[in-house]
Amino acid sequence: MKFSEVLLQLESNPICQSLSLLSFLMLPMQRITRLPLLIDAVLTRLDQTDDEYTTCQLALATLNKVSISCSFIRADEHTYKLVLLP
Repeated sequence: MKFSEVLLQLESNPICQSLSLLSFLMLPMQRITRLPLLIDAVLTRLDQTDDEYTTCQLALATLNKVSISCSFIRADEHTYKLVLLP
C-alpha cells in the first residue's frame, strides 16, 4: 500500500473522527499556545510571598516566548496554505 492510501484509510477511521493528519500535527501547537493562559491564571491566584510565585513567573515568561515562536510557525503555515490555493 502507498502512504497516501494508508493515510486515507486512517483518516476515515472513526477513531480519528474524520480529522486529517495535519489536525493531529497541529494539536500540540494549539495546546502550547494555551499554556500561558493557564499559568497566568495560576499566577493571579498565588500570593507574591508564595514560594511558587517566582517559579510561576519564570514559567509564564518562558511559555510566552515559546507561544510567540509557535505563532510565527502557524503564520508561515497559513501563508503556505494560501500559496496552495488554486
